[in-house]
This record gives sequence, structure tokens and C-alpha cells, in this order.
Amino acid sequence: MNRVKIGVLYLFLGAGGLWHMLNVFQEVMRALASPIMFGLGVWLFWECWQIYSQRERLKLALWGVGIIIASFGIEWLGVRTGKIFGSYVYGQTLRPSIDGVPISIGGAWFVMLIASMAVAQTIAPKSVARSLVKLTCFVALLMVCFDLLLEPAAVKLNYWIWVNDHIPLQNYLAWFGLSFIFTTIGLRVGLFHRSLPRIAFHFYFAQLAYFGLVCLKS
Repeated sequence: MNRVKIGVLYLFLGAGGLWHMLNVFQEVMRALASPIMFGLGVWLFWECWQIYSQRERLKLALWGVGIIIASFGIEWLGVRTGKIFGSYVYGQTLRPSIDGVPISIGGAWFVMLIASMAVAQTIAPKSVARSLVKLTCFVALLMVCFDLLLEPAAVKLNYWIWVNDHIPLQNYLAWFGLSFIFTTIGLRVGLFHRSLPRIAFHFYFAQLAYFGLVCLKS
């Protein structure tokens, strides 16, 4: 069953990326952008929910809700002030939105943090995995690596638009810092002592494949 679900994940996101690259079904893809983000978040949350105990489920729910609310608020401040990530505005693709910030953006942060932690649990050396600070830095670095591919793809998808078409270093520093904080909280409350579902690992690379294909769009 796990192999089937992993295969479906790659097939679904791979097809979406290919459609963007070939410039087909664009209206449909724009309409489905936010629902897909929401659906991926619910799917990954459910996969994690199934492996956790009752007490761990409460931690997962509280941490997840906290990430969604906090990241949405930070994105709102970022758009308003330009002081967090740099100067940018959201486009018309991710709808609906509240005061100019898509409601799906918090769920996207949740998904990528879980996926990055799953990758770290799988590939991080033991010396890194045994140190809270080192592991947190490793996860934050994975988040930044993902964002390096996400940013040019997001511009092509009209997710958001950077002022002067320039992605500042500040954006990547903010991604690292916020990822470090969010991951530290999760580790401190004991949320990631258990290995995450195998599919969480593939959420990272399936989304990389999706945005990588988008970047190939002419």
C-alpha cells in the first residue's frame, strides 16, 4: 500500500509539473493550485496521525496549527513591511486569500517542514541526528535548498512576484531562521522522536520534481 501511495504522489505531481512545462491545462492548474496545497497538507497530516500515539497526536495537532497560524502571520507581515523576506506581493494564482495572503500558505509551510524532517531522519549522519542543534540546522538547510528551486518556479506560476524581479539573500536567511525556530519547537516537544512515515520523505522529492519541471517551462 505504501508503494502505491508513493507512486500516486509522484504520478500526480509529476503530471502537474509536466502539464505546466508543456503549457497545457493552465486554467485548470491555476484553479487547483490552492486546493492541491490544502489536499497535500491534509494527506501528510493523516499519514503522521496514523503512526502517532494519542498523546503524540495532540502534539502534532497543536504544532501543526501553530505553524499554520504563525507562518500565515509572518507572511502577512512580510508582504506588508518587506522586512522579513524582502519586497514581494502575491499573485492571482493562490486563492482564496485574506488581506492579500493565500490561506493555503500556512499549510505549505507545514508540509515542507514535515517533509524536510523526514529527509533529515533518513539521510543525516548519526553525529547530526543525535544533536538537536545540528539536526535543526540540517532541516533548515533542506528547507532553503527546496526554496532555491521553489522561488523561480513560483514566479512562473504567479504564486508571488518579487519587486524588481530580484530574489534577495534576505529571503533565504529568513527561510533558514524560521525553519530553525519551527523545527526546534517540534523537537523540544518531542514530536519527532519517532520516525516519520516513509511517504513524508517522498513529499520532499515529489515536490522538487514538480517545481523542477515548472522551471523548465519556456
